[in-house]
Amino acid sequence: MRDYETDASASRDRFNVSANQSIDAKKTGTGGRQGTDPPKDKYFRADAKICALSDLDMLVEIVNQAGACAEGYTENVVPAPCEEGTYQLDALWVQRVQDDGSYGQAEQLGDDQCVTPADLRAEAERAFRSMRVDAPPVTLQGGEPLLVNVRYPAYTTAAVQEQDVTLLGVPVTIRAEPVEFAWDFDDPHSPGGGTLVTSDPGRPWQAGDPAPDESWVGHTYTRLGEPGSDAGSAVDDDGNTYRSGVTVSLATTWEGSFRVAGSTDWTAIAGTITTTSEAAPATVTEARTRLVCDDLTGAATC
Repeated sequence: MRDYETDASASRDRFNVSANQSIDAKKTGTGGRQGTDPPKDKYFRADAKICALSDLDMLVEIVNQAGACAEGYTENVVPAPCEEGTYQLDALWVQRVQDDGSYGQAEQLGDDQCVTPADLRAEAERAFRSMRVDAPPVTLQGGEPLLVNVRYPAYTTAAVQEQDVTLLGVPVTIRAEPVEFAWDFDDPHSPGGGTLVTSDPGRPWQAGDPAPDESWVGHTYTRLGEPGSDAGSAVDDDGNTYRSGVTVSLATTWEGSFRVAGSTDWTAIAGTITTTSEAAPATVTEARTRLVCDDLTGAATC
């Protein structure tokens, strides 16, 4: 049984009520009331039970209700004659608020219905658009400070995310799959503008791998901007130019699909959603060379 609440004057259109949507946008998570709002009629979907009471060979009473029949009544459920490939949607009921604030007996507003895949697809699209998808982390691999003219690999750990919902009374799994990655390396000074769009989530460099090249998802900073005129660019006490606060960001595009419980077939959902994420700010600086009198072991050479 699934509950809904709405103002008594709200529409009774039973065909537009999704089993995972509250008609009242202010419904609390515990079913309570917010502030001093008046009680609201409760809407829910449930099988329509036909409860029959017989006395010897005579039929005494027939009651149409939601939920179990009372003791002594014979219970019958009359399902909708749904064709293969459709799904049954339970009848819509309402409990109206009485003058004393209590709820009256449940009234049936409509019979069971048959839901087509097209009906489910429309609901799945709405569920996908409102699905909470965690933004994947973005990493630009390399110890700080980063150096100009070095290609640094970039990568994310984006993975398929799924959510189980009930749409029109049918258990459904909604899936979001990452399909495109738009990288912004926050580099307005180097040629190319520091942006890159890929279908590849990238990968980190590991010992034994070749040096990252243009085939890797990544970026090479070649210019730092003009100290004093370009934001973030400055010169340190040793005369080295650097740029601080460089923040790599990633916009991930997700495509959706849904699958009815018990099925192995996924159905595509129209449209996409996008998440954004950022790496921790970094500093990029020059690698300057100079002559010294000590070798790598500390021995004097001059």
